[in-house]
Amino acid sequence: MSNLIIVPISNEPVYGFKRKVTMAALHIGALPFIGENVNLVCQVDYFEQTTDVPITIIPPKIVSLIADNTTCVDVNGVIVPCGSPEAAMTEYEYFMQMLNVPVVIADMVEQKILWADSEGRFN
Repeated sequence: MSNLIIVPISNEPVYGFKRKVTMAALHIGALPFIGENVNLVCQVDYFEQTTDVPITIIPPKIVSLIADNTTCVDVNGVIVPCGSPEAAMTEYEYFMQMLNVPVVIADMVEQKILWADSEGRFN
């Protein structure tokens, strides 16, 4: 299991526990009957503040980060309001466009996790 993508994120906001996010799944729905979306399923685990000892009494939290056709992005993939002049495409279209670009998937996953952490999506 050395290929797991594990990203340290900000501490839990109420109690200050350390947290790490592990990519649990990456699902790309490419046809309408599957659902046109990219779903990054994450598991948030909690650790003691001063060590990396897992806190086992707190169950892992599962969070889905979904890129679909309801969220708009600019040409760089940054989320913007859909009615704004910067909106170039949907977030789903952006990720589908990236299928033709040589990228390191682990880097994209890590950046999405860090973005979601900055937006408070794991709280």
